Amino acid sequence: MESVISKGSTVDEAVRLGLEKLQATRDQVSIEVIQTEKKRMLGLLSQEAVVKITKIRAPQPEQPKAKVWLKDGQLYYECTPTERPTITKGKGVRLFCNGKEVHDTITIEEGDQLEVRVEEEEKTEAAWNITVDSRKMQAVLMVEPAVRKYYVLNDIAPAKHIKLQAELRTEAEHTISYEEVVSRLEQLGIVYGVNEEKIKEALQASERVSVVIAEGQLPQDGKDGWAELKAGMNQSKKPRVRQDGTVDYREMEIISSVQEGEVIAIIHPPKPGLPGRRVTGEWIAVRDVFPIHVQLGKGVMISSDGTSLVATQSGRPQIVKKGRTVIVSVIPKLVHQGDVDLSTGNIRFKGDIEITGNVQDGMEVEAVGSVVIFQNVNRAKIQAQQSIFIHHNLIGGTIVSGEQKIVIAELSTLLHEIRQQLEKMIFALQQLIMFSKLQEKDIYIVAKRLLETKFQSLIEAVKKYESICQAKKEVLSEPWLELSNRFQSCFIAEKPNHFHCLESFAELLRQINEFMNQYEQTETDSVELSYALNSVIHCSGDVIVSGKGCYNCNIYAGGKLVIDGILRGGEVYAQKGIYVKEAGSSFGIKTTLAVPKGETIQIDHAWEGTVIQIGKKVHTFLETRKGIRARWDEEKDAIELH
Repeated sequence: MESVISKGSTVDEAVRLGLEKLQATRDQVSIEVIQTEKKRMLGLLSQEAVVKITKIRAPQPEQPKAKVWLKDGQLYYECTPTERPTITKGKGVRLFCNGKEVHDTITIEEGDQLEVRVEEEEKTEAAWNITVDSRKMQAVLMVEPAVRKYYVLNDIAPAKHIKLQAELRTEAEHTISYEEVVSRLEQLGIVYGVNEEKIKEALQASERVSVVIAEGQLPQDGKDGWAELKAGMNQSKKPRVRQDGTVDYREMEIISSVQEGEVIAIIHPPKPGLPGRRVTGEWIAVRDVFPIHVQLGKGVMISSDGTSLVATQSGRPQIVKKGRTVIVSVIPKLVHQGDVDLSTGNIRFKGDIEITGNVQDGMEVEAVGSVVIFQNVNRAKIQAQQSIFIHHNLIGGTIVSGEQKIVIAELSTLLHEIRQQLEKMIFALQQLIMFSKLQEKDIYIVAKRLLETKFQSLIEAVKKYESICQAKKEVLSEPWLELSNRFQSCFIAEKPNHFHCLESFAELLRQINEFMNQYEQTETDSVELSYALNSVIHCSGDVIVSGKGCYNCNIYAGGKLVIDGILRGGEVYAQKGIYVKEAGSSFGIKTTLAVPKGETIQIDHAWEGTVIQIGKKVHTFLETRKGIRARWDEEKDAIELH
């Protein structure tokens, strides 16, 4: 490159002189200042400016570049003397160069003939069918539309290298006609509940769908006749709900009542149901409905038109349902003012009892109905066939509510076991008669052997049933005791008798079934109190302690046990679950809570040493815990704590 060294009195002058020597302009050179000028006092020059000026080479014109591009499905390219464009074949395209197919990457030479094509389109045929469920209540149309898959080439901008790749597009084609579907429905005999809109919707689907296009009508069951309780409805046993959502069991209307001449209940006739219909048009019958059979108890009469039950005396109305029979009674009420003590003697009454004072040491109160005590019970015994309500405390007492129901519940459980085992034994005897030619005279011997080997649990249940009947004879009605005698004759007799035949066993099974249906319990009793100490509480239904809690008590509840306070010491069992606010103590007093398998124990605060039992599994808390919800875990075969 051409350059000069130029000097001048100033930098500008040195640059001007240098440009003249090079015959160039400022934009054609680069300037390097070697030395700037210096002046002495009074403006006299002491040092000249020196610069180096170099002529810049003029830029070369841009050389053309190689490139290739795709537009409207056609390939175009440009080559240069020194560069060639390249193409790589991708999915969905076929690339040809000079008539030969290219499968990878090629370099284009001047004069090459290029051609690009898309892959051939694919097409799947439409598929459809109609299925009907086994009950003929639904017809389902499955439609899979025909699908066309094809490739589309999009333009590619010029570049030295491009990759050819087509875009895959999918389109559904609706080739199935509505008439085809309707024709198939006719062939299948589907004539009811067809939804035309659903059929058209399915035929327009863009992907596989299954649509219910015909639905039958389920039958609507009717309702048997029933008795609707009218009297005393404003005095229901409903606890008051506090503002924070908790329940105050102390604020309760306890016993409903009725006055002489008041309507107790309305008898409603049965309401027939509506038959259903299958998609094939067949009608589905509904079960027959039956009127309620009313059995009048004490204190009740029926109106002349047979639609109303009227009280003939004052008291508490009671409706007990047994199968299709309701027994309606008015239970009289005895109101005792003041305490029950030695001056009054024990109180026993065939109805409800209300005591406005206390029940004192050693006294007994017994009612066929319910008992309400507005003060305390001190070392006394309270027994009722129905509910017991103590507004205050129970100290060293014994409470038994619904003893007959507790016994009947236990006997019913045994009857269930006896029924199951008897069914299996009858089946075994039938098989022996059919295949081994067993004679009727030999049934006693064979049945006895079966009872000693395969059906030992049946004998155990029968013996336990008899034991309970003997111990609780005074609270059981005659049919329960008669059934016990029948079991003795059938299963425990030392000699053959007329009960030892297949027909007799079958008849006994039928009687057990009828008996269990007849004595199905619909009423639930309860015990409700504020506080209990050193007491025994047995109840066929729920036990609710709404105050401070229970200390050193033994409790059995056929329903739920709710203690909205402390449970400290003793043993409690509830058939339908337990809730306790606080269980056990910091001193390690043994406290045991038990429920059957499948139920829940809930404790807000459990002290170390508290014992819970679910079924046969026992868990002892080794440290204090809060917010416990214990249930049986079937998979782990253990108690699960949350």
